[in-house]
Amino acid sequence: MVTSPVYPPFYGYLRQAGIIVTEARLNANLRLDFEAIEAQFAAAPGGVGLLLCNPHNPGGTVHTREELETLARLAAKYDAQVVSDEIHAPLIYAESTYTPYLSVDPRGIAVHAASKGWSLAAIPAALMTWGPDAGEALARYDSGKHHGPTYWGTVAQTVAYNECRGWLADAIVALDRNRRLLGDLLAEKLPAARYHLPASTYLTWVDCRELGLGDDPAAVFLTRGRVAFNSGPTFGAGGEGHVRINIATSPAILEEAVSRMAASL
Repeated sequence: MVTSPVYPPFYGYLRQAGIIVTEARLNANLRLDFEAIEAQFAAAPGGVGLLLCNPHNPGGTVHTREELETLARLAAKYDAQVVSDEIHAPLIYAESTYTPYLSVDPRGIAVHAASKGWSLAAIPAALMTWGPDAGEALARYDSGKHHGPTYWGTVAQTVAYNECRGWLADAIVALDRNRRLLGDLLAEKLPAARYHLPASTYLTWVDCRELGLGDDPAAVFLTRGRVAFNSGPTFGAGGEGHVRINIATSPAILEEAVSRMAASL
C-alpha cells in the first residue's frame, strides 16, 4: 500500500518486485487518512505492507508523532509491515518537527539517504535501519540483491552527514524563502490555484483544478507556457489536476515560471 498521491517510482519499484500496489489516499490537507489505511489493512490482514513517505513527497507534509503512533497501532493490529522512506527528513522547516518512524514502531524499517538534503542523487548511496522487532521481515530480505551504491556516493554521504550540517542549514534558509515566494506569486498571478505550503522538502504541490486545465495541467503549462512541472496524475490517485513544482532554484526562475503559468490561461 502507498498513501497517494506519492512519489511515482514507488509504484514502479513495488511492481517490479512483483507486489500488487493498493492506494490509501491522503485527505484534502495532504495528511494520512486512517480510515482509508485501515480499510486496506483489513482487506488482507498480514498480507498488506505500507510504504510510507515520511516526510511526504509531494507536498512536504511532516507526519506528527501522534499520526505515526496511530499508524503503528494499526500496523500491529493487522500484522502489517511498514517501511518508511525518510529521504527528505533532513529538509524540515523551523516550524515543524520530524519524527522518525522507528521511534514509534519497533517492527518498522526505515530507509535514509543524503541525496535530497545535500543534492547527491547523481552519486547513489543509501542506508537502511530497522527496529528491534523487525527480525521476521528482515529474514525475508534477499541480501544478495544488487543495490547499486557507488564508492563515491558512500564517501559523499558520510561526509554530508558528518561534516556538512552548516551547508544544509543555509540551504533550508534559501528554500524557506522560496516556498513563501511561490505562495505569494501564486496568490498574485493565479489566485484560483490552491497551494499547500510545505512543512519540509523543496517539492511543492499545487492544486490547479479550479483553473480548468483538465487532469494534467502540467501538459498544458508545457505546451502553452513552455514551463515544465511534474505531472500530477503520475503520482497516483488524487494527483489529477495537480502539478509538483521544484523550488530548489533561484527566485528569478520561480517568478518566470509562475508568469508562464499565468500566461497559459
